[in-house]
Amino acid sequence: MQRHTRTLPDRIVFIADAHLGMPWEDRAHVQELVSFLRGLQGGISHLYIVGDLFDFWFEYRSVVPAIAPQVVFELYNLVQAGTSVTLLAGNHDYWFGPYLRDEVGLNLHPEALIVEHQGLRLYLHHGDGLYPKDYGYRLLKRIVRSKLAITLFSLIHPDLARRIAEITSRTSRQYLAPPPGKDVWYTGLFRTIANQRLSEGYDAVIYGHSHVPLIDDREKGKMILLGDWITHETYVLLENGNFTLHSWKDKRKNTGVRSQESE
Repeated sequence: MQRHTRTLPDRIVFIADAHLGMPWEDRAHVQELVSFLRGLQGGISHLYIVGDLFDFWFEYRSVVPAIAPQVVFELYNLVQAGTSVTLLAGNHDYWFGPYLRDEVGLNLHPEALIVEHQGLRLYLHHGDGLYPKDYGYRLLKRIVRSKLAITLFSLIHPDLARRIAEITSRTSRQYLAPPPGKDVWYTGLFRTIANQRLSEGYDAVIYGHSHVPLIDDREKGKMILLGDWITHETYVLLENGNFTLHSWKDKRKNTGVRSQESE
């Protein structure tokens, strides 16, 4: 795939949990993300999507999901403009295939990712399966991501597969749902997990999955929870060695930026 080789600003953006393709999704949900991605073009060197960009994704040999193609086009345009776009697997969109890698140009990672930017060593993970003693989910995760599971699922007609995915997605939400007081529960859980990783020498650990937006200064580094693109429309920017948390929703309100859908 031919890409432009222009020099881009050393600015890194992190997002997670758009869950594109939810059964109840409206067009505005997609268009806000499209507008955000379009605004990044030419202005960042790297974009990391830390899991659950899609609520479901499965590629057949000659068929790809018709899920938010506008977003896929904008990711392709970012890659063509020279931005490195990396997609980590989440607990909803782990069945990536060659279309996203070869045709769109995304860097795909099924598990955790360790990167270095601006002198900082970063640990990225979607955040699922990290709960203490969550042995059942970890076993299920290994099964559904196995080659056998992928082969068997590929035998199902795409329309039926989509219906099954909706049921599975709903079940996953129920199984992984936190107790009342979600923000407090998730923040405490991820602090415990992050402290362990930070003790291994990382400068920051970055998670999705919680849908809680937070930058938390820990004793040995930063814990970053990316929020989501369903309720918060949040993203984290790394520039000059500093992390800042932003809301695209707030930016639209304060500056009058409108999505394509509202124009």
